Amino acid sequence: MPKLFLIPAINVLDIHDAAMREWLSGLEENGLKEHLEYPFKLERFFPESARFALINGNKVHDEIISLFNNIDPQAVFLNISTDLYELENKYNKRLISPLEFWRQYYENISNDISEPARTLYRIYLKDIIDKNIRLIESKERLPLNVLFYGINMRSRDDLIPVYEEAFEKVEEFTLQIARNVNEIVNLREKPKQLWHSSFNATRVGISYEETEKFYDELLSRFKRLLKYKARDYFVKSLWEQARAYAESHEKFLDYKIREDEIKFLNIAEGLKILVSQIELSEIVILCEPMDYNAIINFLKNNVNPALPGFSIREISLIGLFEKMKPFIQKNRIMQSNYEIAMDILGREVPKRFTVPGAVIVPK
Repeated sequence: MPKLFLIPAINVLDIHDAAMREWLSGLEENGLKEHLEYPFKLERFFPESARFALINGNKVHDEIISLFNNIDPQAVFLNISTDLYELENKYNKRLISPLEFWRQYYENISNDISEPARTLYRIYLKDIIDKNIRLIESKERLPLNVLFYGINMRSRDDLIPVYEEAFEKVEEFTLQIARNVNEIVNLREKPKQLWHSSFNATRVGISYEETEKFYDELLSRFKRLLKYKARDYFVKSLWEQARAYAESHEKFLDYKIREDEIKFLNIAEGLKILVSQIELSEIVILCEPMDYNAIINFLKNNVNPALPGFSIREISLIGLFEKMKPFIQKNRIMQSNYEIAMDILGREVPKRFTVPGAVIVPK
């Protein structure tokens, strides 16, 4: 019976992709020409917060590779658009190596970058890919199959404005909460490294926040004040921001839950294909952290009888979650702030948002 593993993953190559695009977007033409003459160690020119994200992204990558080494999967599911089926087929037919696989993937998604920035982007990413190709291979051998289960490019692009609005609104809401709390009691902790790449500027938006201690203190003080001393003040001063954020977050969740359904169907179809083609012992599904709860719930409820022949195996992800914390802090803030917004508005969370797909912090 094939063993099925689900691992939340942050692709270190995507972090480099996002950091590079962000840096290129602020570079003037003269700067581009200068760097094209000496395209070495470009990371040192990135903003400090982006460099912190890259350093910690490598730690997450190393942890994922250690899990892969223990599992040694024969098939790997990747959250990549099903529009790129030609790339998937090339790898599965052994027409390209893992190195060529990732090079062609980032070659494909860089078509939206204009020259000469694209030339510099490709030079940089080629060097990074050379160092970090082990994203679809185990320690001893390559998987027999790679399968894509993400949504198509057009659908993804339609969702970008919805995601962007929710991310912007939660920042406005958090800032206003902090200002109001600070008027009553001084916050001791200060936010540390923060970095967000825009979905509009990249194929994959990356969020990195070393704000856990600051947010925990803010949340603790705010909840006490809201409950015991200053509820009327907070309701009056935060009502409009709470309403705006709740609306944008619910719109985001509606889209996400619909997205999940597409991914579930694609995963189910992929598993059926694998069962019919070849005998496999271990299969890994790599997912975005915000999709983890939805997918693990889907697998547990549908492996039997809809997807017979698979055994769900859970492994310890404590080390991975610990290293991933700064990359999922924004999700945690979004989830907590939605609950706060509903409290301020005096509303119950709608039943459609009490499903696993509405939980965007992996448990």
